[in-house]
Amino acid sequence: MDVRRLQLWEGRNAVMLSNETLRSVIEDQGGMVIELSNINNQGGRINAHPLYWFRGKGYSLSSDENHDFWRNSNLLYHLGGAFFCFPNFGGGHTYKNVFHEPHGWTANSPWTVVKYGTDFETGANWVVSSMTGPEQNYRCDIKKIDMVLPNHPVLYSSISITNTGSAPLRANAAWHNTVGSPFLESGCLIDVCANHFATAVEDSEFNGTTRLAMGKEFNDLGKVPAKDGSTLDISVVPGMIGHTDFVTGSVPSETRLGWSSVLNPRLKMVYVSFFSGPSALSDDDIPLYFNNLWMQYGGRPMTPWALYDGGTDQTFCLGVENSIGYYAEGLAKSVGIETFLGHPTTVEIPAGATRFQRYGTAFAPLDNPKMMNGIQSIEQSEEGIILKHGKAWGFIEADSSFTILKAIERKVLE
Repeated sequence: MDVRRLQLWEGRNAVMLSNETLRSVIEDQGGMVIELSNINNQGGRINAHPLYWFRGKGYSLSSDENHDFWRNSNLLYHLGGAFFCFPNFGGGHTYKNVFHEPHGWTANSPWTVVKYGTDFETGANWVVSSMTGPEQNYRCDIKKIDMVLPNHPVLYSSISITNTGSAPLRANAAWHNTVGSPFLESGCLIDVCANHFATAVEDSEFNGTTRLAMGKEFNDLGKVPAKDGSTLDISVVPGMIGHTDFVTGSVPSETRLGWSSVLNPRLKMVYVSFFSGPSALSDDDIPLYFNNLWMQYGGRPMTPWALYDGGTDQTFCLGVENSIGYYAEGLAKSVGIETFLGHPTTVEIPAGATRFQRYGTAFAPLDNPKMMNGIQSIEQSEEGIILKHGKAWGFIEADSSFTILKAIERKVLE
């Protein structure tokens, strides 16, 4: 078990949290989880998160002489494998005289590490970070706990958001999890708890990149309507096919544990994110009502995805994101839509109130050969989460009810 501070590059710092097998590296800038690694069945260590080939290593985008390469996007300059989006999930835009950066301030601003340590009662290693919303008329204080527990191949995160303004605060919220090579490869299997889906709409950023029919609803990731009138199985990762697609799915209202997963049958490893489902929400929870799939399979022939505008997209990754929002179309559109696929598209935090978003990301070996056809369901137990396919099952030791995470909140949050 270890928790310590790291300097990655000049002016670029991070925290490393680890236990016997899991290792995570979380950069201060944007809270980017640039490493979530575990030991594979061959004894080597593998990072599930992509280290984007174009990721900047300078102090900041503005200090980099080639800032135009990143299209002047601070988010792309610092992009990492997982991060929390608030109060915007989508592109940058102005809403009610407040500019909301792409995927929110939490993804674009530096987090201040307040303290870190070990809880000797539970063995948890934890780090507390904080930031304040930069807009005076959209005021909020945000604190984040990242935590690992002994023997759990899970990174736990708790976000607490206090509305310090005098009016209710409406927002999107999302965890932008992304897997990449070498874990992600052709033949990986995608599964989520949602059972009703929609493809991206025509006025979105995917209009010129998708192979899917736009604005269509469907119920099976194996039978998705395509532009050419056929159906496609998007539950199997195809490799670099020259397309970038987006699909959102509605987490069923009766779900107690929301989840999404990516299984690599060749490596026999699985990546699972989990959160409280709609039927298990408390009054102080920020809900995540949607599973999102961002399938970045070579459809962006422009920088920084390609070496030059019109060039070959070099970027292969898969977003398995969980959110409250209208697709990833941003706060303003979410407010205008209000509900989508049976769920609200925003959360409201009353003046003076604090709300929490608790989340787990697991990355672990999966040894049962009968599980190599995908994850049909995930169930909670007191000891962890049970992954099922027919009569076959696998087990990941985890605190799926976030009992220990809540106890750490009480101990370390002022």
